[in-house]
Amino acid sequence: MEMRLNRRFLLASVALGGAASVLPGVRQALAARGPRGVLAGESVTPIPLQDVRLLPSHWLDAVESNRTYLLSLSADRLLHNFRLQAGLPPKGEVYGGWENDTIAGHTLGHYLSALALMYGQTGDAECRSRVAYIVQELAVVQDKWGDGYVAGFTRKEKDGTITDGKRIFAEMEKGDIRSGGFDLNGAWSPLYNIHKTFAGLFDAQTYCQDPNALTVAVKLGGFFEAFYSKLTDAQLQKVLTCEYGGLNESFAELAARTGDAKWLRLAKRTYDRPVLDPLMARRDDLANRHANTQIPKLIGLGRIAEVSGRCTLAGWPALFLAGGHAAP
Repeated sequence: MEMRLNRRFLLASVALGGAASVLPGVRQALAARGPRGVLAGESVTPIPLQDVRLLPSHWLDAVESNRTYLLSLSADRLLHNFRLQAGLPPKGEVYGGWENDTIAGHTLGHYLSALALMYGQTGDAECRSRVAYIVQELAVVQDKWGDGYVAGFTRKEKDGTITDGKRIFAEMEKGDIRSGGFDLNGAWSPLYNIHKTFAGLFDAQTYCQDPNALTVAVKLGGFFEAFYSKLTDAQLQKVLTCEYGGLNESFAELAARTGDAKWLRLAKRTYDRPVLDPLMARRDDLANRHANTQIPKLIGLGRIAEVSGRCTLAGWPALFLAGGHAAP
């Protein structure tokens, strides 16, 4: 396999490192330029986070700074829009910035993951307690909606007013789909937002053994199963022209954690043809596309291959890592 080693290759290698143990093409490409000792055909598994503790060092100082910052944030403020949109009184004032825009709620998913990872890394009881609290609050919001939905994003109406983000799904089910770039019916990348919530819930289960996290995730998946069932493939493709993060990975992860194949079917439907079909055909059409929008889709394909046990995706990894778009 002929590849040039350059900055884009290295950056993409880091981003796709989690898929390296799954996809032979990626594994071989990384092994060719990785540390000696990893043989072709072998895979590597990270040491469990909870099995590693840092000694006094700059690295430990960095972890402690991160922990201090995480614990300075308010879970109730990050939950503000989740509760408000479900008709529940918020327990904290909404944060500013993006949390006060139509992408509101995505920070909570990141925060949930960060707390869970910090607990895994340090064993900090307060981090685990906050994880449990957030998951329980999400369950309360979900129960209030009654159909599995739980999210904090909003949407901007044509007159500029901000309203409940859930409305976009009823519109799209009726065929009113206005999608492109980072906007979906007036909401800012809502499916990316949902992916972050899923990721946080999975991390809560993995690192904190939270007993409720998977239940919330399965119910949220059920909402999207119902939503997808009302869309034709053409309509879903239109929806997916808006950034959706790694929602395909979320559904594949649900399949892995529950053993239910229906989630794998949803994962495979979450497939952006204009971006992914050329890669599958070993054609590089990635120029001028937003990298952070595309990378999660590819990681999701890797997870689908791993969960399904059928690695039919061998055409895209090397091309994505060092295709015609790569610069010296």
